[in-house]
Amino acid sequence: MKQRTERFEMRLTPEEAAGIREKSKRYHSVSNFIRMAVNEFSDTDAKTRLELCNDTARLCRKFQDELSWMGSNLNQAVKRANELAVAGLLSESYFKDILAPMIEGVEKMIKAVKSEVQPSAIAY
Repeated sequence: MKQRTERFEMRLTPEEAAGIREKSKRYHSVSNFIRMAVNEFSDTDAKTRLELCNDTARLCRKFQDELSWMGSNLNQAVKRANELAVAGLLSESYFKDILAPMIEGVEKMIKAVKSEVQPSAIAY
């Protein structure tokens, strides 16, 4: 290993310095942390992987929200259907006009999730 003789100075606020010291604890030294951070930041593959991770996280949040909304609506409809069935008031049109479209909507959303989050899209 070559001897490290060059020095690099930079000015930081006390908060920035404290943040760097805190983040560098598991790297044994601030210098090693900064060297590794610069190497990783300049690595285009690492940046691409990070962008893919961020894109995947955004998609997951989007679909989680949409599925949660649809699931809540479907849960309410099924609860109402159960109440009507227990009371002997459940009609076939309720299933046809209310539940079936909701179930189809959830099915379409699941298919959209599967098509947008392909295994080939998540290439690490």
